[in-house]
Amino acid sequence: MPQGIQRLDFLSVWNVMGPEIVLVLGGFLLLTIDLFMKKEQKHILPWLGILFFAIAGGMVVNNMVRLQTAEQLQHLSGYLYVLDDFGNIFKLIFLVGAALTLLMSVDYTKHVNLPRGEYTYILMFGTVGAMVMASSLDLITIFVGLELLSIASYVLVGMRRNYAKSAEGAMKYLMIGAVGTALTLYGMSFVYGLTGTTNIAIAMDSVTAMWEQFRFLFLLSLVMMLAGFGIKISMVPFHMWTPDTYEGAPTPITAFLSAVSKAAGFAMLFRVILFLYSNFITEWYMIVVVLAILTMVIGNVAALSQQNMKRLMAYSSIAQAGYLLVPIAVLGKAQGSVNLLQSMTNLVFYIGIYVVMTMGAFAIISLVTRDAGNEKIDAFRGLYQRSPYLAIALTVFLLSMAGMPVTAGFFGKFMIILGAVHTQSLWLAGIMFAASVISFYYYFGVIRVIFSKETDGIEPRLQTSASLSVVIGLALLVTVGLGVVPDVFLDVLAQLKWFGPTA
Repeated sequence: MPQGIQRLDFLSVWNVMGPEIVLVLGGFLLLTIDLFMKKEQKHILPWLGILFFAIAGGMVVNNMVRLQTAEQLQHLSGYLYVLDDFGNIFKLIFLVGAALTLLMSVDYTKHVNLPRGEYTYILMFGTVGAMVMASSLDLITIFVGLELLSIASYVLVGMRRNYAKSAEGAMKYLMIGAVGTALTLYGMSFVYGLTGTTNIAIAMDSVTAMWEQFRFLFLLSLVMMLAGFGIKISMVPFHMWTPDTYEGAPTPITAFLSAVSKAAGFAMLFRVILFLYSNFITEWYMIVVVLAILTMVIGNVAALSQQNMKRLMAYSSIAQAGYLLVPIAVLGKAQGSVNLLQSMTNLVFYIGIYVVMTMGAFAIISLVTRDAGNEKIDAFRGLYQRSPYLAIALTVFLLSMAGMPVTAGFFGKFMIILGAVHTQSLWLAGIMFAASVISFYYYFGVIRVIFSKETDGIEPRLQTSASLSVVIGLALLVTVGLGVVPDVFLDVLAQLKWFGPTA
């Protein structure tokens, strides 16, 4: 693998970073248009953002097709930034999640006073940060992507200027995010200090050669980065910001944090662990196992007592992070590349459906809580009387998150548990199953309220806007469709060249 810095020209950058460039240029274009547009005309800006997401998504699909026939892996400047299917599939997930967030926001911004222009282009820049995190093979580039996503997220959470909880959530996220930044940089500095490079593909060989001599320092760097990345994915014990931030953020942004931001964190975590530390995973995988168990159990147990719907979803999101850590943890007992590919497939399958069902659920939560004027679970009382379609759709999303059969969530969890069983991690599979059973209690608690005959004094009939109907309909189609025929998505994942044509 070449170690020198290659000369960059626009064509080579465009070939590798075309989708990111489109979104950056689109963001600056919207920023300029926003300056000259009248307030009543700005409703078009989220639609323009969705258009740019669609263009970028088409380019990512084209890159995936191109990679099947390419003779060499596309990359920039000595593998600083790579164009492989690992990054491409995550970019598609981010783009779908971000487009659904904007589609949800079309309705939300009609009723909540938010600056549509800033909201749209900051969300686009944050998505670019997530995409950079997925394709980077260099610690500095990963850090740049992480900060771009993080800073955009802080601003978006605090965008409801006259809502105290929004400011509180943004402040907590900013403060804990700053701690995460420091820990991540500190961990990265150990790797650079020991190996003399920030390129994780090149550093991999040095780590292997120097592991015995500097075992403690390498483990310390791993723990530091795990802590920093753990804040991004709401992993216990770095999850404390999550409930307050989710509650205070505009509801579409809560969905974005819960789905897209978390998926980006896992893409980054998997890439760094796989390249830097996988040769010695048997020495440290128990750290991830313990964190996965704590995250699953504490997230689910804390959700049991929640009376606020967004806080309940926050703790549910923490528990989901624990499930997603299991495919990484079982690599400690993996027997070769087959287990590795299976773990990646399990992780990406569950993240893909988690993003979609989360978007669908938050689209309904946004509508119902706005109509009721509060975010309590009681706001959903008698939802079936007011809108059978929304009640059934939200029930399907919650059942999928719980892991009930004939939903996409069931197959996602089933595959993760099966992966743990295949690597003889039976007790870890058992704990994940038990944690899922705990989650049934609070998910069914909400479902019971939805089908209650009482309406809590709220007027019957709930009108759904066209944009929200599209989000809910698409999410419902994917959640039910992949529950019946999961092979549609699994076949796509099976065809991926995860780390290039030779992988």
